[in-house]
Amino acid sequence: MAWSVQDHNSSRLLPDLSTGRGSLRAVAEPRQGAEPSHDTDPPTFVLSGGGNLGAVQVGMIYALIESGIRPGMIVGTSVGAINGAFLASRADLDGIGEIARFWSSLRRRDVFGIGVLPLALGLVRQRSYLFDSRPMRRVLESFMAFTRLEEAPIPFAVVATALDTGEPVLLDSGNALTALLASAAIPRVLPPVEIDGRLLVDGAAAADVPLRQALSLGARNLYVLPTAPLQVARMLDPPANDTGDAPAVHVMTPPDVHVPRGDLSQSRRLIDLGYAQASSWIEAHG
Repeated sequence: MAWSVQDHNSSRLLPDLSTGRGSLRAVAEPRQGAEPSHDTDPPTFVLSGGGNLGAVQVGMIYALIESGIRPGMIVGTSVGAINGAFLASRADLDGIGEIARFWSSLRRRDVFGIGVLPLALGLVRQRSYLFDSRPMRRVLESFMAFTRLEEAPIPFAVVATALDTGEPVLLDSGNALTALLASAAIPRVLPPVEIDGRLLVDGAAAADVPLRQALSLGARNLYVLPTAPLQVARMLDPPANDTGDAPAVHVMTPPDVHVPRGDLSQSRRLIDLGYAQASSWIEAHG
């Protein structure tokens, strides 16, 4: 599989949000002589990690669904798992609009409960992490529409990282809230989560873009939504294919933006940039 990146700009914006412009798009193309791709198979959305840059994915998802591209399966890691959980039960424009409003209302305190006292307690107790996961749990509980992963209206899987080995762990059954807390448990920031006797942390540590995990679940028509250009650069050597035919892998390159880690005040702008980026890519591909 060869990968190409081309420049495209778009002035289309997600309705009612701030302005932005896309700059790049990327699409995976099969090598000459490869088996036909699987563009007619149900799309699988592959959602990368990226912390507060996860807002970019919301704009991309809106543009895809607006164009009629809806997920038949969702695989996410870290913040992509959180976006995926929302999308798995709200895969229409009204639902994505709700996700956009949700992101736009979030602030750092909502996620980490940041204050002088919690931080001081974490340091005094010499814990292996700084913040308690209860604020994150409350955020997730505020929108979760299903209890177990296997109950998601759209097939949904998340990726975490085994703390002891650093290996990716694919979760597609079990308690959904626990799986999301594990996938988003940033090492040294949030506590690890125990599932089936294993301590798990942020999925982005082992699979920042869970493309291999999506392929292992049988995905053949993949739309990959990274949050940073570096993630695309790391994908220039696509994973090996055991079945002998080339999957259709469409990669949207996000805008190259610089937002301080943990700063959620620019989510509206990032959503617009992601929307413009994806709209440009979709227009270029008809």
